[in-house]
Amino acid sequence: MSELHTQRPPAPTSRFELVVYMRQQSRLYPLTAGSVVEIGRSSDNQVQIDDPSVSRHHARLHVNGEVQVEDLGSANGTSLVRASKTRPEADETDASANQRLEPNQLATVVPGDVLRVGAVILVLQRKGRSSLPSASGEPAYIGPAVLVDPEMRRVYDLATRAAARDISVLVLGETGVGKEVMAETIHRRSPRAEHPFLRLNCAALPESLLEGELFGHERGAFTGAHAAKAGLIESTDRGSVFLDEIGELPLGTQAKLLRVLEERTVQRLGATKPRHVNVRFITATNRDLAREVRAGRFRGDLYYRISGLVVRIPALRQRPSEIQPMAEHFLREFCARSGQQRPYLSDEAIERLQSYDWPGNVRELRNVMERAALLSIEGHVGAEQVMLEPPLPEDELEDADDFDAVTKVTTVLDPEHPAHGEPAEALSSLPPTERDRIIRALESCGGNQTRAAKLLGISRRTLINRLEQFQLPRPKKG
Repeated sequence: MSELHTQRPPAPTSRFELVVYMRQQSRLYPLTAGSVVEIGRSSDNQVQIDDPSVSRHHARLHVNGEVQVEDLGSANGTSLVRASKTRPEADETDASANQRLEPNQLATVVPGDVLRVGAVILVLQRKGRSSLPSASGEPAYIGPAVLVDPEMRRVYDLATRAAARDISVLVLGETGVGKEVMAETIHRRSPRAEHPFLRLNCAALPESLLEGELFGHERGAFTGAHAAKAGLIESTDRGSVFLDEIGELPLGTQAKLLRVLEERTVQRLGATKPRHVNVRFITATNRDLAREVRAGRFRGDLYYRISGLVVRIPALRQRPSEIQPMAEHFLREFCARSGQQRPYLSDEAIERLQSYDWPGNVRELRNVMERAALLSIEGHVGAEQVMLEPPLPEDELEDADDFDAVTKVTTVLDPEHPAHGEPAEALSSLPPTERDRIIRALESCGGNQTRAAKLLGISRRTLINRLEQFQLPRPKKG
């Protein structure tokens, strides 16, 4: 009797992905063939968009050989803006160029087309398209896309020299300034370049998951641990570990990380013996870690271990000579990826870019230029297509940076250096525990969480996490 062999069908794949542009950030969503993708403000959507202009269940994508969009009767509607390359005979202002969809009617979307969901821009593009193809076949350049500013040249020269050795590097700078690019450059220019490069955002995982991911666990270490699992550090042996937002690392995890740095060993949860590892650590933060040490939120011994070399990346506003060439690069990169002809950047657009403060730094510039490419008219980007974000009201600043790479202004409840004009006498009597500091900071700021977070030297989101941790009620807005 012959044995019958059955072959599993291959997993469904798709040639498409969706990019969502919001404020100073963008998100990429791969689209799976045969799937239906819900878009809206509610958390049960596959593509959740937290914007007041978006309905709870706003639109739906049907992904097969092609992609179709369906508006779900949303309050502010869904519009389909056709890519000019797919309709060369049409004028940008005709009705078919910008089509508001009728509820529950399907419309086909092709790569390069733009969807306006409420006030949010979504773009369909082909999956895995290289943004900078290399015709020469030579190894790709490792480093930032633009390196013009003298201080940036000095910083990257220092990083290149540090890469040749295993010294721990701490990269400082504001959010979006390019700390991850710097970390990857150090790895790629080091003797460890052929081995793994692990990126981990310390603020993205809760403490319990963070420890399990970093250090691994043995079978039976906790409920659900049915098999042993090597941690990420152990799996990165002979490579480099990049810990972003290290200032958010819980104190308990800091102690375990210090052991790894000092002894070059990791101990899985539930294990009795440590395991040797050979990794290089690169860390980054937008915080002033020296102040965090003084405030008791960061271990001093760990700080000195990770800061063998400190590299400070200046904010984009402090290197204006790079704004125009970087904007041109992002235009070129996005158009190559989306199959769009690169538009011309007008003098008025350049002047608008140069006069902006760039609170979101390089990350914000990339998003602004990608939006400008989508909104360009007849191959031209004018000042009106350079859509810059107005300053947010103070109460909406969720993640203000606690560290400026060149000029650090704020302080943390230091009687000798009171913050934001608070009298030294008011701060000098603060109780020593973190819980009491938070209570007094909120009281002194009239319950304003943003100002209290600045006074404490932490982000507003971290303050909210601390309120939940200490079971403190969040102040109500007046």
